[in-house]
Amino acid sequence: MGKILTYFVALFVVLSGFVSCNTSGCTDNQSALPLAGFYSSSTGSAVTLDSIGIAGIGAPNDSMLVIPGEAVSQVYLPLRSTEAATQYCFTYRGEGLTDNPELNDTLTFVYTSTPYFAGEECGASYRYNISRFIHTRHMIDSIALTDREVTNVDREIIKIYFRVVEPPQQPDETL
Repeated sequence: MGKILTYFVALFVVLSGFVSCNTSGCTDNQSALPLAGFYSSSTGSAVTLDSIGIAGIGAPNDSMLVIPGEAVSQVYLPLRSTEAATQYCFTYRGEGLTDNPELNDTLTFVYTSTPYFAGEECGASYRYNISRFIHTRHMIDSIALTDREVTNVDREIIKIYFRVVEPPQQPDETL
């Protein structure tokens, strides 16, 4: 009986070591990155844009998040933990829009960042509380926040409503 109990205790110790070293308790998105979705200002429906470029203003290195020609309906807009504001430039390239800097939009987030220790498995990250945002209104009609707190929960909290041309409705053909 003593050998069997020793075996189970040893097995328990080994298995508990595996459980404590895994990252299953940690979410996939360990960084607090606000997710923005794109919407039509006229219909409110989600849209996919293929003629948009998004770049960070004053960001180090290559700050291009979306390159024109990529079809996107959502984008992560990282905030800088060492700053109180982060800016993005939206450029448009398409029919009638090609490289017209007068139509570029700027979006600025003003926020506070707070260090957050999630735990041994996940480590530390930052949480952000967006106090306000400012944007130009060339192609962006409006912006809405569904939550001012940015955590590592992977959910859309920014809705950007663009002035887009809706494709014409095709008439139903009946024979």
